[in-house]
Amino acid sequence: MYIKRTMPQIDIVDVNASNVDEVGFFCAMSKPGSIGHEEKLAWARERFREGLRIKVIQRGGRGFIEYIPGRFAWRGIEAPNYMVIHCMWLEGGAQGKGKGKALLQACERDARDAGLSGIAVVSAKGKVGLVDTDFFLHQGFHVVQSACGMDLAALKFDLAAADPHFSSDLKKKARALGDGLTVVSSPQCPFTYESAQQVIDLARAENIRARSLRVNTLKQVRQTSPSPYASFDIVYDGEVISSCFQCITAEKLEKLISAVGERAVSAS
Repeated sequence: MYIKRTMPQIDIVDVNASNVDEVGFFCAMSKPGSIGHEEKLAWARERFREGLRIKVIQRGGRGFIEYIPGRFAWRGIEAPNYMVIHCMWLEGGAQGKGKGKALLQACERDARDAGLSGIAVVSAKGKVGLVDTDFFLHQGFHVVQSACGMDLAALKFDLAAADPHFSSDLKKKARALGDGLTVVSSPQCPFTYESAQQVIDLARAENIRARSLRVNTLKQVRQTSPSPYASFDIVYDGEVISSCFQCITAEKLEKLISAVGERAVSAS
């Protein structure tokens, strides 16, 4: 007996300035009133005027995607004629069922409607906070550049268009932050405020000179952020040692800092 199987229906809500208070932006919604949540809410309201889109699955799973035209992207990349995906996430039970593809298709429709040359995204393999590169490769993207443990993947509608690329002065920006430890973070991600403070507290407990640098405008991101991710970077003595905002323990931080010294000795 043949049984026809259909994909479960997915309802995707377009979050915008008129409904963001009601629907939310998915992340940190269990922490209303927290600094990270309130900063992200204010950030989103400003970015909607620049073309920010947030799509949230309301039925058929839990997940979301956030993207914006490249000239307004809060990433350390140059992609002026691309739609840039900031972030994307699916609950574990929603993975492998076509829901990530549905979210990506919504982004593609908006990018094509806007007359852009394609979609670009900073991704990685096994890095918390970034979608795995393999997901995008399976959807027809190609990696156009890799650096700092991250990939820049692109889906080009116009094959003659110039590829997006990482900002060329990222190492210079890291060196400009000087000696000691600096955590550079932005309100694009609502989790980074508390994470930055946790890293600062860990460093100071070990008598390491540390400071938190919050970049609150796109201009500051472009002038200061030292990695392709740009929303959270730990910099020590002018070198990015991590762009991961979770699972930073005192032991891991010590190892990251020690590695900088070992590289300096090897280079001398």
